[in-house]
Amino acid sequence: METRRKFKGSDAFLAESARTIYNLFTQDLERFTAFNTRFTSEYAAAFLHQIDAADTVVTDVSTLAKQGVETQKVLIEMQNASRVYNRIKSHAMWAFPDNPAVLKEFTTGYRDASKNQPKMLVFLETLEKVVTNYLDDLTDVTKGGMPASIVEELATIKDELKSANTQQEVYKKQRLVITQDRISALNDCYTTLVQIINTAQLVFANEPAKRAQYSYRPTTGSSSITDFVGQVAPNETKVITQVSYDKESFIGFENRGETTLQFDISTDEVTLNGNMVELESGAINNQPMEWLLADVTNGTKVNILAYNPSTTSTGSYWVSTDV
Repeated sequence: METRRKFKGSDAFLAESARTIYNLFTQDLERFTAFNTRFTSEYAAAFLHQIDAADTVVTDVSTLAKQGVETQKVLIEMQNASRVYNRIKSHAMWAFPDNPAVLKEFTTGYRDASKNQPKMLVFLETLEKVVTNYLDDLTDVTKGGMPASIVEELATIKDELKSANTQQEVYKKQRLVITQDRISALNDCYTTLVQIINTAQLVFANEPAKRAQYSYRPTTGSSSITDFVGQVAPNETKVITQVSYDKESFIGFENRGETTLQFDISTDEVTLNGNMVELESGAINNQPMEWLLADVTNGTKVNILAYNPSTTSTGSYWVSTDV
């Protein structure tokens, strides 16, 4: 299954935010450890390693550079193929000026081949056979006047185009693995970031200003991502929005108020019956729809719900979806 980003915002924003939270976390490590003994110096070191890996993803342009190199190789060999074809066609026109049927053997298929590497490879294979069939006329100094070396040049260009095309296809497949590894590194960093942010909301339950420092609030210019900000009255179950179910799409939740809120997706407007997300004040969470509500067919209309269990306090939320 394809690995997808668990987080909202850019890769660079995630890496920058994680480093900021790391610095806060190490300053407050004793308080975190007192709350939960899993938060140790080793945990902090592992988080820093994840941040460094995320930074490497953000700054490493070698993947794109390598892709450009492989593409350039193919373009060069395609140009070479067109050049040798035009050269051979010129000699064929000298050799067979009054025989359009023979000339057609040299030219058929070139137009489509000039736009497609695999088709060009097939075309060059065919052209090589045609040249061999008419080699005497092509190289005759009184007819085609073609240097014999062009036959070898045609074979070389064909082999080099085949090699360049193969390398490009291999890299395309390798790139999928590289991309998945890069996304996994970012997701690992985000997962730890969320653990720290959410725990901070409990560690500093009586310190609103401190809680506010531990936050992750990206902005995005993507037209495919929609944000919903609103309030939930005491003891209210609110339909935030209705979306089409996509099991791999993520929904982001943030509790921006002072009271605990519960979130879920449902096929009706009142029932939180899936894997409910419960967030303390200031906490965040991102989950795929499949985790929130399994056994639903893609495309089914579902409601994103927020429930405020408090009987006295109004809750505030931020929800983000990319469907």
